[in-house]
Formats: sequence, structure tokens, C-alpha cells
Amino acid sequence: MGKLLAALLAACVGALLLVSLAAATGPASGKAASSARHLSAAASNGTVSVALAGDPGKLDPQLTVLQNARQLFDFTYDTLVSQPPGGGKIVSGLASSWKVLSPLKVRFTLHKGITCADGTKMTASVVKKNLDFVSDPKNNSPLAGLYAPLNSTVVANNHKRTVTVTFPSPNPFPLQGLGSVHMICAKGLANRNLLVHGADGSGPYKLVKVSPGSKYTLALRKGYTWGPNGATSKGMPAKVVLKVVNNESTAANLLLTGGLNVAAVSGPDRARLEKAKLFKRSVLAEPGELWFNENKGHATASAAVRKGIVQALQLGQFGKVFTSGHGVPMKQLTLQTFAPCGGNSVKGNVPAHNLAAAKTALSGHPSLKLLYPNDGGSNFGSAMALAQEQLGAAGAQATLDGVSTPNLQAALFGTGDWDVALVPLGVSSPSQLIAFLSGPTPPNGANFGGIDNATYTKDAAKASNKTGATGCNLWLAAEAAIFKHADLVPTSWNTLPIFAKGVKFNLGDDGVSPTSLRLPKSTKK
Repeated sequence: MGKLLAALLAACVGALLLVSLAAATGPASGKAASSARHLSAAASNGTVSVALAGDPGKLDPQLTVLQNARQLFDFTYDTLVSQPPGGGKIVSGLASSWKVLSPLKVRFTLHKGITCADGTKMTASVVKKNLDFVSDPKNNSPLAGLYAPLNSTVVANNHKRTVTVTFPSPNPFPLQGLGSVHMICAKGLANRNLLVHGADGSGPYKLVKVSPGSKYTLALRKGYTWGPNGATSKGMPAKVVLKVVNNESTAANLLLTGGLNVAAVSGPDRARLEKAKLFKRSVLAEPGELWFNENKGHATASAAVRKGIVQALQLGQFGKVFTSGHGVPMKQLTLQTFAPCGGNSVKGNVPAHNLAAAKTALSGHPSLKLLYPNDGGSNFGSAMALAQEQLGAAGAQATLDGVSTPNLQAALFGTGDWDVALVPLGVSSPSQLIAFLSGPTPPNGANFGGIDNATYTKDAAKASNKTGATGCNLWLAAEAAIFKHADLVPTSWNTLPIFAKGVKFNLGDDGVSPTSLRLPKSTKK
């Protein structure tokens, strides 16, 4: 779903549309551990091969949000702080310490002795140049307004190793945002052409060979000591090869026969990999969210009709089909394992299934157009076909409109030719949805559904003036108002398993955490 998320982001910079990740299962045991000891040829001599589902494209980390690219960046670049799975905890990265001074200001203190792959130093001034570039609207960075608020003011003190960022308006979750910006070293900042097919970072690996569309080869840096939560290069594989494997069946075959060590597989091949009892970590890949077109001229502009649609649907069944039976019920709109706020904004706030009430609400209304991306996987079409059937049982005429990602983008932000849309927007903090759930509509804003929920707007505004967990009750109340008003329907998070043979790992923000990769001792040289 990277294409859909990136396309939507391009259409509405200012909110996060990213496949975020969360660990769900631990290391395999028994037969799985035995399998790991019988290493494939790809794991020999301290080398690990990891599948990328698509080519990363251009490699400037501040000019792309593609998931495959961000996985590569985690190997070659660092961020100021890191957020491992576990419920909103922030740990060190380039910064050894940090302090949120107010909703308008945050300060980071960098580790001593940080060096780049070319031996130059990563200083506070270099970090400042990174954040200045991203937050300057003239540079058209897709990270602007997403991770680094536009027109932020950054002050660096090399002697104290501090970077102080002041925002033009309250930023309730500054660490989650700024902590997602990969920091480029001085040479790359001076000549960004070097980053098109190269890298200039302070990360644990150096990019040594690039074959676009095929593979990206990385070599471990010795002396790396400033990784997430104090991680070092000690014990990590000497070499990592990121291989572009577009087909899941091919990736599964390579895993089983020794051509790959790590690959994400969620389709039909998932079953045979599960049967092989490989090492596995699971991630939450995309939320099953149904959005309504509340703009004038649509039946769904009526709150009564929207509520009737929700009452016609059996959301548990919808979520099961959407996730092929591997889902996790949504408790809030923020990715739950990374969410800075605990709690459940969904329970008791979504209209319950009531076929009789649905028939009354939907009686006499024209046909509803159900929009979804047909290049996102067969689960999208299957789930929307189920919705069509259930709406039909309530007396509503619903037509399916499965389109490519670019055409879905055009419908949401251009033609407006849709009534109900399946659009997964995975975010890491509740504030990242404000632009989608309120405010200007396209072409002047990202509120493609034309949502006008006074309670949400009021509570979100209050929450935005608080930092971190102090505003969580308001964020949860704001989301509850969205559900009660049937502006958006949450169902289940789809899960994506990442399988491995001959190697173990944990997960990070963008996929495999590079500093967690470990080979059995017998293969290290």
C-alpha cells in the first residue's frame, strides 16, 4: 500500500500517510530455532539479504516518503530520537537527551563524537541545516508539515551540542515528528545530487553499491555507538543486501530455498511460510477505515444516512475480510503500538449494527458509489463487495468503483465522484489527522470528506495546545465525536508478517531495525 499512501501524501502535505509498524510476535522456538541454525547460503560470511517490495527510487531521504526508501534510510542514516514498538516510548538516537520546553519549543542535546560514513562530524549546525531544509516551503519537501512544521526556527549551539526548534504554532507531539527526519551529513547537504543514487549519513551501514531495480549493498561501519537506545555496531552482520523482489511468491520461494533471509509476505504464500515455522515478526500495516463524502450533492452529506450505512454494515465481518482473518480490531485512529495515547476511542462510540434502523435511514436514497484502490490487494475489493451486499440487504443500491491509486487520488481530491471510500490512513500521533478530519476541503486543504464536526474541531484545538500525554483525553474525545457522528468508520488493522531464515531481528519505525539484526555466532567472521 505504499503507492496509495505516498500518492495521498503528495496530494495533501501536512499529515502522515505512512505504513507504520508494530511488533506482535516474538522469536520462533523449537523447530523454528532449528531452522535458523540451518543457514541459507545468503547468510554465510556475515551477510544478510532483505527483500524490498519495490525499488526505493531516488534516495534523498528528505525528498521522498516511500516506505521502501525509508527502510533503506534506516540503515544509512540516523534520526534525532527513535520510537520502538511498545506504546509511545521515545528513546535516544543522535540525541542523548531532549526536553519539550513548551508546545512551541523543543531542545535536543547530541551525543559526543558522532561521525558520518566519510569521517566528518555530525554537529548541531549540520542538524540545523537538515531541519531548515525540511521546514522551508520553498524546498517542497514531503516531510514539511508532516514531520517538521513549516517555517520552524532552528538554533544550533555546537559547543553545547544543542539544537533548539521553535514552532510557529503549537506542536503537541514534536518528538514523534522531528524524530522521523533522517539526518544528512554535510557533503550531501552541500550537493544533494550525490543523494539521488547514493547516501551521506551517520547510520550503522555505508551504502557501497547501488543497482537500481535490483539490489542495494551495505557494509557495516565499525565504531558506531549512537544507535537507537544506545545500540552499537557490535554483533551486527558485516554486510546487508537489500534485494528488490516485486512478487510475494518469488520472495517466499527465495526465503525457503536460501536466496533471501528476510521478507514480508501477506498473501496466499503466507500459509506455507507459517507452516515452515520460520522466525517471524508481525506488523500492523494499514487500517480498514471507511470515509464518507459529506460535501453537498451527496446522500452521505446527511448524518442520518451515514449512520444508516454504518448500521447496515457488520463491521466485524468487514474487518475480517479486509484483513483476511489476520487483523487486529482498531481501538483508536493512531497506530496502537506506537500511539502516544493509550485508551479506546472506538468502544461504545460507533453506531451498532441495526438492520431495521438502517432500512429506515436508507429508504428512498439514490445509489451509493463505493470507492476503493484496486491495486492495494484483493482484500480491498472483497471487503467492499461485502459492504455492497450488506447495504443491499438494507435496501440501498450500492455500486463498486475499484480504481488505481492515481485515479483514487483524483476522485478524493479532484472530481469528488464517490460516496463511501476505503482509504487507510495510518498515523503515529492523533494530531496528524487534523487536516483530514477538519478544515479546508480540496483544492485548498486535505479534508476530502468535507467533515464539519464542531466537537472534534473544539477538542482537537484544545488538545493541540497541550504536549504529549497531557492532551490524550481530549484527543480520544475528539475521535469519539467523529465516530458518533459517523464521519469515519474504524474496523480492523491489517497485519503483515515479516519472515526470516537464518537471522533474527526486531522492528523499528519503518520495518526491520538494522541495529537488531543478529546472525548465529557460527556464521560471523
